[in-house]
Amino acid sequence: MRPEGQKILYNIVTIIAILAGLVGMVIGIAASPIFGSIFSLCFILLFGFIFGRIYLRDRKRKQLLANGLKAKGKIVEMWDTGFTSNNQPQIGMVIEVTPESEPSFKSEVTLVISRLKTSFYQVGVECIVRYDPNNKKTVAIESLSDSPDDNYSSVSTSSFFPGKTPLQIEDMIFNLNIETKRLITSGVECKATVKSIENTNVIIYGARSLNSLVLEIIPDNLPAYEAKCLGIIPPASIQKYEPGKQIWIKYDPADLSRVTLCHT
Repeated sequence: MRPEGQKILYNIVTIIAILAGLVGMVIGIAASPIFGSIFSLCFILLFGFIFGRIYLRDRKRKQLLANGLKAKGKIVEMWDTGFTSNNQPQIGMVIEVTPESEPSFKSEVTLVISRLKTSFYQVGVECIVRYDPNNKKTVAIESLSDSPDDNYSSVSTSSFFPGKTPLQIEDMIFNLNIETKRLITSGVECKATVKSIENTNVIIYGARSLNSLVLEIIPDNLPAYEAKCLGIIPPASIQKYEPGKQIWIKYDPADLSRVTLCHT
């Protein structure tokens, strides 16, 4: 299911669960005021504990990003909390914070991250954080380096994708990764010649750029044809995809327009 559909389904399920709980409360109180009231109280406490913590944590994070002091940090410990929100994983981290004018300290962070950013959060990765000098139990991560070009979250809109928001671009890349894995597994490999390449100005995975390529596909048992594809290419390899260069690709024999780059 596409991310937009997952979010809609999640919201629908949440609304249904709340309505079911309210109906249960009304029926329970009507049938047995004492036990119904106890059930209602337990439901309210449970609902408040689960969703209240998420709301308060997000509110605290926004306050820190807006008003907190800036400092360098490093991830020194991390774990999977086992919780997901809209199919996005939640992770826990210990950040070693090193302010300029006071001793370093360690703080815990619980954060729901995009599926595309899981490889960004690793022990040893440096980051920029915001913290409250009067309460150092938690901090907010502003970026994963002091250079915004190394942080996927710095990607805003791209003129190559007019009208698309950063979240829509992120979803598009997520679907591109799924399609790439499918073609790598089941596609047919052949040579292709690069006719043109254009940088979309979308940077992901720290430094790799998303590029749009026009290729002349040269299958072994079919006539050559032209196809377009998006490819995530590291800076060290970009010269291999200059116009006129011959590369390896995989295509879908059932739909020749579906093409992905190999060995990137």
